Amino acid sequence: MPSRRTFLSTTAVTLPATLMGCLCRRDAPSSDAGESDDGASDDDSGRTRDDSGGDDSAGPPEDTTATTQFQYTAANAGTADGPAPADDTVQWQTRLSPTEGGLSVADGQVLVTAGDLVALDADDGSKRWEADVGHSHDAPPAVTSDTAYVAAWNGGPDTDRGVAAVDLEDGSLRWRAITDVDVSSAPTLADGVVYVGGSLNSEAVVALDATDGSERWRVRVGQYATTPAVADGTAYVGGGSEHAAYALEAATGEERWRVETDGRVWGAPTVVDDIVYVGSRGGTVYALEPADGETQWIASVGDDVHESIAATDERLYVPTADGLVALDTDGTEAWSLDGRSRVNAPSVVGDVVVVTDHSTAICLGEDGQRRWTYEFDERVIDDMVFGGTQTPPVVSDGVVYVASHGGDVTALGG
Repeated sequence: MPSRRTFLSTTAVTLPATLMGCLCRRDAPSSDAGESDDGASDDDSGRTRDDSGGDDSAGPPEDTTATTQFQYTAANAGTADGPAPADDTVQWQTRLSPTEGGLSVADGQVLVTAGDLVALDADDGSKRWEADVGHSHDAPPAVTSDTAYVAAWNGGPDTDRGVAAVDLEDGSLRWRAITDVDVSSAPTLADGVVYVGGSLNSEAVVALDATDGSERWRVRVGQYATTPAVADGTAYVGGGSEHAAYALEAATGEERWRVETDGRVWGAPTVVDDIVYVGSRGGTVYALEPADGETQWIASVGDDVHESIAATDERLYVPTADGLVALDTDGTEAWSLDGRSRVNAPSVVGDVVVVTDHSTAICLGEDGQRRWTYEFDERVIDDMVFGGTQTPPVVSDGVVYVASHGGDVTALGG
């Protein structure tokens, strides 16, 4: 799940005014939605309409079936199809503005939430288009064959926020919804519905119609409620600021069950083989029954689980504040990678797992042996040092796509 961490690693104390909106948006209070200077206003549904006389709408999407999204599936499994990356050969690198840079890759495009939403050609990294959707952050878009669904924070009093549906052809806006709140989670798209979690100024989990952005339901859970995992008619959500995980009826938002945890839950739940996996900031992994939340087992991994777990039918990969822990599906530890800075949500493909931490992208075999390591470059702007990454890697067709704080989007793989 997208993190609540600061935007960059820097030794500087002061920030240029041109960057201040992006750097401070996680902690700054957001203004209320309403009439804006450009003539746009909100109707009762929370969708944005344009009263300025023009019509920039691309029209409703024709396809509401996800091609890819955060952790690849609505269940947040974290497993990608296709071949594993052979090595860390740099295929291409494109420099954008310094960013947290959540990525999704689909149909030959790399979609980067780099302040704006930027579409790059997956083969050579050339820019196809750029869309102003508000201050998007490290949450990757949910993508169909014709639309990207993007979450946005408010970077200033006149900056759009909420959820935007964007035409993949040219980046034009289809609709914008829930403009009354910032959204910190990645959108989850399932069965024609877009589900999003909360933020600093919102304790809500919200369900939106993927066709027009109309609100289906809204349920209060907790600040920074996580990216939902949706499976078999249920949306599973980490409570964010709450020490709990929730199961909500996907159609109505009605609570099915709530399970207390030993710490805050900031990583999105993962659902694999009829088990819901939840990690807490208390350093504990919970394996829960989907129907009633009954605990199958509990395992301690020792360190803060801040990000989402990736899981197969044989193994769990748990990112922690100190590295990565591999668990068998009964909760016993298989191996660990220690001594790393906070690891982001893993990507599993074939017989390897790819992770990023503050300074590197690392490819590991199923046995935990390192296959290769790629070091992120630092970028200096006005005496500020931008380095490392706080976003997960994305693997597609044997290529690993990563984005650094310095704004470098890199394609790796021989």
